[in-house]
Amino acid sequence: MLDPDIRRLLETIFSLPPGSAPPDVARLRAAAEAAPKVLGGPAEEVASIRDTTAPGRAGPVPVRIYRPTSPGPPPLMLYAHGGGWVTGSLDSHDKLCRILANRLGSVLVAVDYRLAPEHVYPAALEDVAAAWRWASRNAHTLGADGTRFTVAGDSSGANLVAALTLRLRRERAPQPDAQLLLYPALDATCSRASYREFSSGYNLTGPQMAWYWETYRADVDARHPELSPLFATTLSDLPPAVIAIATADVLRDEGLDYARGLEAARVPVCVIECTGMIHGFLRWTGEVAAARRWIDAVAAAVGELTLLP
Repeated sequence: MLDPDIRRLLETIFSLPPGSAPPDVARLRAAAEAAPKVLGGPAEEVASIRDTTAPGRAGPVPVRIYRPTSPGPPPLMLYAHGGGWVTGSLDSHDKLCRILANRLGSVLVAVDYRLAPEHVYPAALEDVAAAWRWASRNAHTLGADGTRFTVAGDSSGANLVAALTLRLRRERAPQPDAQLLLYPALDATCSRASYREFSSGYNLTGPQMAWYWETYRADVDARHPELSPLFATTLSDLPPAVIAIATADVLRDEGLDYARGLEAARVPVCVIECTGMIHGFLRWTGEVAAARRWIDAVAAAVGELTLLP
């Protein structure tokens, strides 16, 4: 059963006829920037915000640093925004990042990675990896506790941080203490049952998500692990995970399957099934009352997971 606030949005703002033509990238990006202005509610206060850049292989990577209102020294969190690797920015997820910084009591470093179709795989992943290297090396300068690290993201951003942990494992580099995956995109084959169950009528459609995948991956094999982490040979030796899924979302099943894979590999994992929610709802705290409650549940789960020995 859908949450009443979600049903209202589906019957009003999101009640658009399905389109058959390829999506217009400029319109998608404009909508991604407009959504939080309409649905996000007032911006939450944080102690400070600073824009800077991290050095990357293709040039400087823009990042935004949020200091929480809670007393420090707080842990460090790297955050990758969602948007199908095509849309999204530091501004589109600013309100959500403010809330997460405060609820998780973390210095949050948001990454403005390069977008498709101008920059296809692995450009976004390269930028996220560059931001991770820079942030983890400069934690103390950023005002964070240099011993506690989390990587996080929503949707395509969750895909990027999950892929980052696989890359760090392959490179035998230090891993974060935890990963937070919010309704993650993890399987470019788009073949799981939730794609059929929620193919249309729930805002993000199956064909739209398939288009996002195709636009981002270009000619790369859909089963490449750093593109589709669900196809990694093993999920062992990865950071403990909190995975939040929306129960009425085409991406629901891949999030659940990833959690099962982590559990089978003996990686601690906590699954939060956000009942009655659809994809993207965490950015709609101004219109969906339950969104903040689910953010609180996510924050509590991350806190418990990072306390594990």
